[in-house]
Amino acid sequence: MRTPLLSTRSSAAGALALAILVTATATLGAPALAAEGAPPGKAAAVKASDSRTVRLVTGDQVTVATRESGPQTIAVHPASSAAGNGSFLSFQDGSGDRYVIPAVAQPYVGRQLDLSLFDVTAAARSTATDDRVPVTVSYAKGARRTAPTGLTLTSTGGSSAHGYATVASGRKLARLLKQRIAADVRAGHRPGSTPLFAGVTSVAEPGPTAAASTPDASGAAAKYKLNILRITAEDRSGAATTGQVLVTDTDNAAMMSAVLPVDDGIEKVAVPSGHYSLAAPMVDFDASGNVTAQSLVTVTDLDVTGPANTDLDARTATSQVAAGTPRPAAADFAAATWARTDATGGSVGAAPTASAISTDSTPVYVNAQPAATVGKVAYFTQWSGHGTDTTDPYRYDLAGQLSDEVAADQRITVTGKQLATVRQRFVRDPAASPDGRLTSGQLAPGLPAAISAGVPQTMPARVTDYLSTDNGGVWIQQSFPGTSVGFNSGFRTLVAGHAYTQDWARGPIGLGLGQYTSGPFGGSDCSACIADGTLLAFLTLTDTEPDHNGGTTVYDEQPRVSGAQLYRDGTLIDDEPGNTAAYVDGQTAPDARYRLVADQDFTGDTTLSQSSTLHTELTFGLPSASDTGSLLPDPFTCEGQSATTPCAVLPMLTARFDLAADDLNTSHRTAQTMGLDIGHVTVGGAGSRAAITSASAQVSFDGGQTWQDAVLTGSDGTYRASWTNPDSARGTSPALRVTAEDADGNALTETVTHAYTVAATTS
Repeated sequence: MRTPLLSTRSSAAGALALAILVTATATLGAPALAAEGAPPGKAAAVKASDSRTVRLVTGDQVTVATRESGPQTIAVHPASSAAGNGSFLSFQDGSGDRYVIPAVAQPYVGRQLDLSLFDVTAAARSTATDDRVPVTVSYAKGARRTAPTGLTLTSTGGSSAHGYATVASGRKLARLLKQRIAADVRAGHRPGSTPLFAGVTSVAEPGPTAAASTPDASGAAAKYKLNILRITAEDRSGAATTGQVLVTDTDNAAMMSAVLPVDDGIEKVAVPSGHYSLAAPMVDFDASGNVTAQSLVTVTDLDVTGPANTDLDARTATSQVAAGTPRPAAADFAAATWARTDATGGSVGAAPTASAISTDSTPVYVNAQPAATVGKVAYFTQWSGHGTDTTDPYRYDLAGQLSDEVAADQRITVTGKQLATVRQRFVRDPAASPDGRLTSGQLAPGLPAAISAGVPQTMPARVTDYLSTDNGGVWIQQSFPGTSVGFNSGFRTLVAGHAYTQDWARGPIGLGLGQYTSGPFGGSDCSACIADGTLLAFLTLTDTEPDHNGGTTVYDEQPRVSGAQLYRDGTLIDDEPGNTAAYVDGQTAPDARYRLVADQDFTGDTTLSQSSTLHTELTFGLPSASDTGSLLPDPFTCEGQSATTPCAVLPMLTARFDLAADDLNTSHRTAQTMGLDIGHVTVGGAGSRAAITSASAQVSFDGGQTWQDAVLTGSDGTYRASWTNPDSARGTSPALRVTAEDADGNALTETVTHAYTVAATTS
C-alpha cells in the first residue's frame, strides 16, 4: 500500500498558464523553437524568450515557455517515429508540475524509470545549458554498475552512478523500450513485465525522485482519518495494466492531487474521507510494440467515506475522438484533455489535468462522464486530418467546444459555414529536408490546455487549411521547414466564412522584430520594452509575415553561433554571447542613445544554404513619458513593470522582405524585384508612430566585398526595390543589405548573406 499522499503545497504554487502545445516531428512539431538562449544568469531574459527546450531521457524534446506562473506553452518533438507512433500522455498535478510521458515509456514509469525523468516543468527551471539529460542510476545490491542502454556514466559510488543521456542516445533507449514491450506482448505478458535493465532498480533525475518529492502525509494522519482507496485498471483487452492515475481531492485539490503508479493493475492509497476524481490515460500495444489505441478513462465524482474500490477499465472508453468534415479527410492528430477544479473554485489553467495525445492515426477513446457534483470538469478535444485528394491539398484543424462533461458522442461535426479558410504557402531552403511540419493550436479562455496538432507537411507546398471558429476562433500556428528553423504566428482570430493567406519562411529570412499580436512564441511577454530602468530586447528570425517570429530548433544538433551587444552612447553595457537578446537593469538614461547589435551565424549548418549569416544593428532612444501610444496594453507584461511603472515599447525599427522568387526562395529573373516594408516593433498595437523618413537597399554578388544600390520606389515605409541579377550570378546566392531611419533618428541596418538563390538558368 502506498503511504498517504496529502499535498501541503499551496494552490498558488500550481498555477499554470493556459496554453499547452504538444507537437511532433516527422512528422510541431514543434517549437522546438529555441530562441537562441537567454542571457546567462538573467531570469528576465528567459521569460522574454518565452521558450526553454528540455530533453527527455528517451530522446524526445519538449519546449517549455517559462513564466513566473509556470510553463505556458509546451511543444513535444518525438525523437523518431520508431519510438512509439507519436503517442504521448500528459499530466499536471496539484504542485503545478507538468509531466509529458512518451507512450512507449509508460509501462516502465514508476518502475525502473522514475516519474521525475518526465517532469518538464522542473527541467525548465534547471540552469543547465547543454544538451545532456542528467540521470542518477540506482543498482540492486551486488549488481555490476554498467551503463544502461542509451546512458553514459560519468561517476559511480556505492550502489548508484551518475551520468547522462543525449538526444541521439535517448533514441537507443526508446528503441529498447519498444523491443521489450513487443517481446512481452508476443509472450502474452503485461507490457513492461520484462526488466528494462539488468541489475538496475531505477533511473531518475538527480536529486529527490518524483515519489520522494511528494509531501508525506504521515503528519496529517493525526488530523484526518485515512481510508484505503483501492484502484484497479484494465486495458482494452481486459488485462491488468501498468501506468499512472491522477487522483485529486475535489473538496480541496491543495490537500491532494498526485500522479500515482498503477502496478500490474492495482494501486492502493490512503486518503481522508471526502470527494475525489480520477483520470488515467491508458495505452494498448501490439506484438511489434506499436501503440494501437489510447484511452483516457476518468471518474468525475467518487465519494470516499471508508474503504473504497474503483475500477478504471479501458473497455468503458467506447467514444472515439473523431470528426465529420465537409470534404473527406483522414485523421493525423487527435487529443482529449480533461481538467478538474475543486470546490474552492480554482482556475482551470491551474487545475489537475490529464491528456491523451495521438500525433498520427492512432485512435483516442474516452468514457462518458456526467458534469461534476463537486467542483467542475473542463473537457476539450482537438482533431486534425489531411485531405485525401492529392491534386488539391487541403486539411482540417478542428477544436471541440469546451464542456463540463464527457459526452457519449465525441465526434466534432462541422459545416463549411463554421470554418475559416487559411491558404497556407510553405517555403523552404533548397538545402533543407522536404519533410516539414505544421502545428495548429486553438487558444481560448477556460481551456485546460490547447493541444497543438503537429503533423507532417511536405515543403514547399500550397495547402488550404480549414479551421474551426468555436471557442472564439483564436489560433496559433507553427511551421517547420526542414529541421533547423521554425516560425510561430501570433494569436490570430479567425472568423467563420472568411479566407486568409499565410506565407511561411518566405524570405529573405532576417533577424529582427515585428508587429506582434502575442509575445514571442505565443506568450504575453514584450520582446522590446522598458520599465523602471529595466530594458530588454529580444530579436528573432523574421519572414514576410509581420506577426511571425522564428528561432532555431534544438533537436537536430546543428552548430550555430549567435551574439548580441548593447551600447549606451557608444559604451558597451551588455554583451551576450550565445543569444540574440540584450538585457540591462538600472543602466538606462532617458536622453541616451542606444545601439543593439545582434548576429546569427548558420554557416556550420549543413541543412541551410540561405540566410546563412544575419547581422542587425538597431539605433534607438527611449520613449518619452508623453508617448502614450507606446504604453504596453494588458495582458502583455515586461520586466520592471509595476502598478506605478508601466511598460513602454521601444522605438525599434523593423524590416520585412518579400522577394519575387519561387517557393525555394530561388529567383528565375534577371530583373529582380522585392517588396520592402519598414516599420516599428509593436506589441498589442502599442509602439512608436514616428514617420519613416528614409530607406535604402543594396545587393552584393561577391560575398559582401562590394555593394550595388537597388532602385527604391515608394514612401512612408512601403517600398519596392529593383535590381539586376547578372548572368555571372546564376547558381549563386547574393547578399542583401537594408538601411532605414525614422523622424526621431531611430535607425536600422540589416545584412543577410546568401539572402536568396539565383537559379542556374533564368526565364
